[in-house]
This record gives sequence, structure tokens and C-alpha cells, in this order.
Amino acid sequence: MKLKFPLVLTTLFAFLIGIILICPMIGQTFTPWSLIFSADTNDLGREILLKTRIPRMLLGILVGASLAVSGAVFQSVFRNALATPFTLGTASGGSFGAVIAIKLGLDFNAYGFSSVTLMAFAGSFISLLIVYWLSRHRGGITTSTMLLAGVTIGFFFNALSMFTHYMMDYTQSYRVVIWTMGSLDITDYAAIVRIAPVIVISLAGSMFLGRNLNQLCLGEDIARTRGVDVEKTKRSAFILTSLMIGASVSVAGPIGFVGLIVPHALRLVIGADYRLLLPASMLAGSAFLVACDTVARLVILPSELPVGVVTALIGGPFFLWLLLRKSPENF
Repeated sequence: MKLKFPLVLTTLFAFLIGIILICPMIGQTFTPWSLIFSADTNDLGREILLKTRIPRMLLGILVGASLAVSGAVFQSVFRNALATPFTLGTASGGSFGAVIAIKLGLDFNAYGFSSVTLMAFAGSFISLLIVYWLSRHRGGITTSTMLLAGVTIGFFFNALSMFTHYMMDYTQSYRVVIWTMGSLDITDYAAIVRIAPVIVISLAGSMFLGRNLNQLCLGEDIARTRGVDVEKTKRSAFILTSLMIGASVSVAGPIGFVGLIVPHALRLVIGADYRLLLPASMLAGSAFLVACDTVARLVILPSELPVGVVTALIGGPFFLWLLLRKSPENF
């Protein structure tokens, strides 16, 4: 076991480095990293790397890590292999916030964030706060209450989004459709710099939950007998994942299936020890989303697909295979 941890993490880290080195060079035109050092500051390849592909790659690393780690945490807290970062209605709340911003024609910036980004973050966080309040109101943060509240809130915000979407004109409707597909289409570093501290701190905090999450997988009663403060662990997990998901959704939209595919695939290969699974999910989630974004940029050249479409095309069949292979009760 002592050898397994560094071996797995070193392998995944090397894989992520390979993805980082290769993917930004690939596109409609091949742009090697050496162009960054070009003496011609107006070189088109240099501009493509610095202003398009590298920002997308960095955003993909942050969002992929956030979604994968959040998915792993939720699968432990809910003791359900099919739990995802959006189980608690985060995506629906974020989508509704973005839809409202687009419908009202809000056009402002605050601290470097656009109105759509801020409204999406607010919608995601409000949905999570409602779920948390409902769970606390019922006498404790129980998994069954959180799941029921999350699903209900998700359907409610989806209904509000569809109603608002129906009342839009064509231009507004097109913007909503593109946003809700999820995308890493970003051309500057400002938003990345502002969400990075939230995501990095939340990821770091999540790494310390590994031992307690291992015990939660055995059941809350067993975890308590082994000295785990179950309520504190679930509260910490809820806060950390909420911050990561809210920040990710606000910039990239609701990119689905990353939080389902990555942690469960890793669990099949390296086991269910969360002390290893969480950092492994962080590395693999980053690499997976950057690779999917590269595919999204290439598949219909000269245009591109939203990355959420690619992850869904991969995640859909995987979800069905997982559903047939293993029931949610047999975590």
C-alpha cells in the first residue's frame, strides 16, 4: 500500500503533464510551444496559444479537478456510486441564474466577472443553501433528505429556466442553449485568476477528508463508533464542494458526467480508499476534461462543439453500463 500511493499519483501526474504539453498544440493549425518565444509578438500561432488554447487548458484543469473531486466526495457522503456534483440541483440553479441574466439583458462587470457569471454563481449557491436549510430544518444533514431536496430543487429550477427560456427571443434563446451545454471557451485569464483561489483552497481542504469519507462509506453508525464526527464531516464536504461547483459552473456552465465517470473509473482500477481516490480524481479529472475539450475543438472543424456535449456523449453510455453493472445500493 505504501508503494501504491506514489506509483498511482506519479503515473496520473505524468499523464496530466503529457495532456498539458500535447493538447494546446493541437487544433485547426498545429502550434508548437516554441512559438511562445517567437520574436514576432504579432505571430498568429503565438496569439492562438497565449490567448485561446492556454486559457482554455487552465480552465479545464480547474473545472475538471473540481467536478471529479466533488463527484468522489458526493459518492461517499451519499454512499451511492451514481451521485454526481449536480445531484443537489447545483447545475439547475446555476442555469436559472444565467437564464435570468440573459433574459433581463444584464450587462455589467464586477471584480472582472460578467453579469451571467455572477448570476450563475448566485443561482448555484442559492440552490445549495436551500438544500442545506431543508436538511437542517429536518433535524440534521441526512443523506436521504439532501437527495430528495436536491432532486426537487433541481426540477423546480429547471421548470423556471424552461419557462423563462420560452419567453425569450431567438438571440437570447441561442445564448442560453450554448451556455447550458457547458463550454471552456474563454479568451483571457481574468476569470481564471479569480476563481482559482476558491477552487484550489477547496480542493486542498477536500484532501483532508479522505479518512472520514472511508468510514462514511461503511455507514454513519459505524463511522461514529470509529470516532468520526459525521455531521462535521458532511458539513465540511458540503461547504467545500459547494464552493468548487459554484465557481466552476459560473464560468464553464454545467459540464456533466465528469464527476461520475472519473471517480468511478478510478475506483474500479485503484480501489475505494479515498485517501488515494481524491488526489487521483483531481489529476485524472483535469486531464480528462482538457482532453475532451481538445476533441470538442477538432470534431467539426472549423467550428467546435461545446465540451459538455463531448463529456455527455462519453458519459451517457458509461452511465448506462454502470447502471447495468452495479446497483446504487451496492456501493
